[in-house]
Amino acid sequence: KATPEIAAFPYATHCRSPGVLGTGAPAGAEMIERIIVKVNGDIITYSEFQERQLAAAQAARIPPEQIGAFLRQNNTKLLQDAIDEVLLVQRAVDGGLGLRPEFIDEIVESVKKDNEIENEEQFQAALAREGMTLDELRKNIERSWTKRMIIQREVRPRISVSEDDLKEEYEKKKATEFTKAATVTLQAILIPADAGGITLARDIVARARAGADFASMARTHSAGPTADSGGDLGEIAEGSLSPDLEEVAFSLPVGAVSDPIPSEEGFRILRVVAKTTGSVVPYATAKAQVREELMAARFETEYDIYMAEVREEAVVVLRVREVPLTLSGPVPDDMLLGAVDPFSLDPVGSAPVLPGAPGVSPVTGSTSTAPISPTDRKSGA
Repeated sequence: KATPEIAAFPYATHCRSPGVLGTGAPAGAEMIERIIVKVNGDIITYSEFQERQLAAAQAARIPPEQIGAFLRQNNTKLLQDAIDEVLLVQRAVDGGLGLRPEFIDEIVESVKKDNEIENEEQFQAALAREGMTLDELRKNIERSWTKRMIIQREVRPRISVSEDDLKEEYEKKKATEFTKAATVTLQAILIPADAGGITLARDIVARARAGADFASMARTHSAGPTADSGGDLGEIAEGSLSPDLEEVAFSLPVGAVSDPIPSEEGFRILRVVAKTTGSVVPYATAKAQVREELMAARFETEYDIYMAEVREEAVVVLRVREVPLTLSGPVPDDMLLGAVDPFSLDPVGSAPVLPGAPGVSPVTGSTSTAPISPTDRKSGA
């Protein structure tokens, strides 16, 4: 029994495989596929693996000259993900899960809409650009959504959070995620010690307090980096200034001008433009966000445990010693399936909903538990 974990891979530019896809081909026919790996009798072919590489490179927006380095770094994970996908789909099929054809039809229409495809000619051109047929698109949709359904059914019930869990998590995150610091919006003038010094600084303070325009004086006299913008420092959160400046800035009322503040560069003069008080998002308001984040974190943990269990029961036979570091075609700007990837949704949320037809269930045979024998799966030599 081979281990399903892919611990390491030697890498090379070309991929050789002793296996070929030979289901029903006539004697002497040209071999058309290479098998990368067999998973409980199902196979992952060279072209299927390259589709996964292509999708990963597109999602990461990898330029052509960096494809080799990207694949060298990510091929092990891509192959493990491909094996995991086969294992999940097998679990779904063995559990009687499937998608109704009309559900897949609706998703295909959603793909067209999201990609602003207005007619069949444009759709076929988009498929051709990605080297994909409509049948392959439908199979990709079915595979992705079937994975989601089996995860929903077998992983989701393992996850729960109590009210005490939520309150504890809220307290952990309150200071960083749910507390808004007080702020002050400032203007500043810096007078160098050797260019007017304390005498000029006091004169500017007096004029500002008498109603002179602070921004104009900053443009004329300030040696600070914000002089051209009238000394505008913008909104500053409490805790962002040096202690001596912060104490002065937050103690002044709006519209007030500080006394000259000594510094290494000379003397600073601050004017308070606006202030806000700090606030804390109460638990009742933050509860939904806390629950979502905690459920997502626990989902990741439970998913890893679940997949370890699934892999432990699997028979995985690697049929190559090397996986490809080049792609057979260019990386397209967009991928059709990106708009309908079910794993872009909340992994611990509700069951998938049929786009545009809420009254149609996506699932067929969800109550069946009759297993499918490995001999019923596709196989390769």
